[in-house]
Formats: sequence, structure tokens, C-alpha cells
Amino acid sequence: MTHWSEPYVGLPWAETGDAPDGVSCWGLCVLVYREVLGIALPTYAGLCACPAERRQIAAAIGGEASGALWVPVPITAAREFDVAVFRVGELDAHVGLVCAQDRMLHITQGHDSAVLDMRAARWASRFAGLYRHAEMMDRTGG
Repeated sequence: MTHWSEPYVGLPWAETGDAPDGVSCWGLCVLVYREVLGIALPTYAGLCACPAERRQIAAAIGGEASGALWVPVPITAAREFDVAVFRVGELDAHVGLVCAQDRMLHITQGHDSAVLDMRAARWASRFAGLYRHAEMMDRTGG
């Protein structure tokens, strides 16, 4: 039996993508939640018009994280499908999806999606928070 993350490794980058032919970091989360969990996440596609709007995008995602849809959890309690948020410059603007202990499925511009160690220096130093979708609280017991 294969792990749920395997079909999502190797997907190509696309600025606002959320389909197997191309994904952004958030689009990868949207795709996995839709196909694996049956949960529809907001796409924010209209907010990704240009790189100059990254501050507004980060604020919108931050607003979602502080709402009822996402529950902050400590990194020590990470579970599959939790969303890890990372700083890019001064903004919390990159996400990865926990797929195993200390491992995340993610994608960055110019690279295919991959599973990487969240403890690696590049990511650990930029870690900003971990969030669990409210529906996953019910499915996993919190």
C-alpha cells in the first residue's frame, strides 16, 4: 500500500496552480485536502496576481489562521495533514503539508513537489507555526 503523499511528489510548480498539472505551495494543500480528505479549502487564486501583493496574501492567510477554520498546534503535536507555515523574508508566506513525523510535502518556485525534512536548517529557522484544520480535529481526536 502506498502512502497518500506519493501521488503528489513530483508535481510541477505553477504560480496559482491547484491541480496535478501544476501547483503552488498553497495549491498543493488545496489539491491534497480536496482529493484525499474531501475538504474544500479557499484557493486565494485572486490574491496571487503579482509578487508585489505578497503582503496582502500573507495577511489573508494569517486572517484564516486566526479564524475558526484553523487551530494552532505545537510542532511537537504535528500530525499528517497539518499545515506548516514558514517565513519568506518578513512574511509568513510559504506552507508545507505534514506527511510524516518531521516530514512535509511542499513545493517552491522552480522545483517539483517533494517530501523534505522540516528540521533541516533552511526550514527550521523559518518556521512560523503549525495549524490543523477544524475538521481534522474531529477526525483525529484533537
